[in-house]
Formats: sequence, C-alpha cells, structure tokens
Amino acid sequence: MWRTRPIHGIIAGLMMLLAHGSALAADTSAPIRLIVPTPPGSASDALARAMSAPWGKASGHAIVVENVAGAGTTIGTRQLARASRDGLTLGVISSNHTINPWLYKNLPYDPISDFTPIAMIGSVPAMLVANNNLAASTPAELIQLSRSAPKPLAEGVVTGTAYHMASEVFKEQAGITTNPIPYKGSTQVINDLIGGNLDIAFVAAQAVAPLVAAGKLKALAVTSPIRSDMAPQVPTLRESGLPKYDVDVWLAIAGPGGLAADQVAARRKEIEAALADPDMKNAMQKQGVQPIRMEQAQIAPFMKQELERNRAVIQRVGISVE
Repeated sequence: MWRTRPIHGIIAGLMMLLAHGSALAADTSAPIRLIVPTPPGSASDALARAMSAPWGKASGHAIVVENVAGAGTTIGTRQLARASRDGLTLGVISSNHTINPWLYKNLPYDPISDFTPIAMIGSVPAMLVANNNLAASTPAELIQLSRSAPKPLAEGVVTGTAYHMASEVFKEQAGITTNPIPYKGSTQVINDLIGGNLDIAFVAAQAVAPLVAAGKLKALAVTSPIRSDMAPQVPTLRESGLPKYDVDVWLAIAGPGGLAADQVAARRKEIEAALADPDMKNAMQKQGVQPIRMEQAQIAPFMKQELERNRAVIQRVGISVE
C-alpha cells in the first residue's frame, strides 16, 4: 500500500498539470473583448479599432471591439464592471468616467473600486466649431457677438459628456450664455451645424477636422493645451484669450476591479508594445490623440483628482441630465 500512494500522487499531479496546460492553451487562444461604451465613429471607438491589430500582434489574442453605447457611456461601463476577472474583458474609459458619478443619481458601479486601470493612452481635443454663416471666426469674435446678439446663439450639446463640460467651462470663463439644444449624439449636431440650424458646438476634433478642411464648417479653437496635429492652423482657447482654460478629454484602458497583478502587467506590456507600433503612432497622430505616459499606479489617483475637479465644475455651472 505504501507504494501506491506516491504513484497515485504522481498520476494526480500529472492530471492536474495536463488540465492546467489545457486551460492555459484555451486562455491563449481566447480573444480579448474590448468594450467601447460609445457608438461607432466616436473618438474611443476609433482609438480602439486602431489599437486592435498591433495589440493583437503583441498579445497573440484576437482583439474584439464591441460597442455598448448608451446613457452617457454608463451601459457599457457597467458591463465592464461586471465582467469576468480573467484579464480577457477590458474596456475603454474616458473623461466621462469621472463626470457621470455627478450626473447620474443611481450609477450602477463605483468609478474607482469597480475598475482596475491598466494604461493611460492619451488625450483628444474637442473643437469649437461654427456654421459658415456665423459672423464670428475666432473665440474673441464669438464672445463679442454673443454679448451683442438680440437672442442667445443656438448651441448643440450632447448632454452630460466631456464636450458638454468643455462648453460650460468656456461659457463660464468667457462670461456668455447660449441657447443649449440637447442631442443624443454628435452626428446630428454636426449635420445641424452644416445645415445652419445651429450656430456653434463643441465636438470631437477628429469628427469635424475633415469638414473644416473641406470648408463645410468653421473651426474657432481647440480645447487642448497645445495645438492639434490634426488641425495645426486652429488656435487653442488658451491662446485665444482664456489662459486658464483646462478641459481635456483623456482615454484609458481598464478592466473590472480586482484583476490580478500578473494579468495587469501582461495587458499593460502588450498595450505599450501596440502604442509603440509605427502604424499605431501614425493613426493616433491622424486622430489628434496626444499620447499620455502614466505609470499604472498613478492612474487611480489621477482619476480621483478628476472626479473632484469635475464635481466642483458640475455643481458650479449646474450641469444635469436627470
């Protein structure tokens, strides 16, 4: 009997190793699901799709981009928070992640504890644009026109987004008001700007830069601290008489809360390799994404700072979606 126990132990150990090896093989062949909580064509979506090929090459996994849009990114973000903690379901989060807690009373997740930040990617500017018939071509002219106009200018606003925040901070610092008209998405805002139904709007620069280049819209300024490579001729709001203007739209990759350290390290290494890929660098430049380098341990504190800053702004200017 004493001889059978070691043999049984060896057999059991081999079976466990084989099972573990099978699991690893299955894990290696499984795709990485990347949740994008915004519609196709958005800045987050464009970035995710540009990353999918170089990330897949670096990781050996297929990267499957899944758009789960709605309710100001909260639907897709909730799915990410509830995802399996196997390191194979991740998502794109943005500035909206630190705005929504102050806009939605019953948010179905905690913006910090229910997520594991993995990598900061970069920031994308919003662009202040106007229809071609507006008698203003600079922020200073817009401010003067707004103050002298017999009625407030019609402004398209995708309520509760980082672009809404950009608008409110601009109006607060410029000392003007508008007639904000709410929209569910930027596509209709842009169409109504071109059609002359709106005067101005803050929208993603990558969505309107081609229209500005084609002469269909006027670009007055970008919200980023420095000019965008996408439209280098367009000044920043800081250059245009608002030196304290500081609203940036950042993008990051995160997973559900509680991811193991080795999973985080593996995914982060793959993402860094993807971001170093020449094609990815070129895609980011075309999309106007300004890279942000941040250590993984710095991301959560940064997000907490963003939460507090956004809370103060939202309370001060009275942004509401409910």
